Amino acid sequence: MAMDIRPASALRTEYNELAARSRTTGQPIYITRNGEGDTVLMDLDAFTRREEELDRREAVLDHRALVLEAELGRLSGEPTYTSEQVRDAVRQHLLNRRREKHG
Repeated sequence: MAMDIRPASALRTEYNELAARSRTTGQPIYITRNGEGDTVLMDLDAFTRREEELDRREAVLDHRALVLEAELGRLSGEPTYTSEQVRDAVRQHLLNRRREKHG
């Protein structure tokens, strides 16, 4: 689908039509001012879906960065632990906190 580009004056004269088109197509409408890009008119549901997708992608990238950081640490000789060792350490930590609390 081709980009829908409209002048800012269309917001005053054709807002209902533009809003309906954006809702129907789910595509943004690019608004220009003095021939230059200015703003975007977009259906709220389409905008929300885009934002959620960007949030998901960012979370995936954050996770990949953590995995890469851990792998680089492992390759540089930092100590590693099995899941059983981590589980035992967490249990011990929780037991120690419980003892301190009820001390």
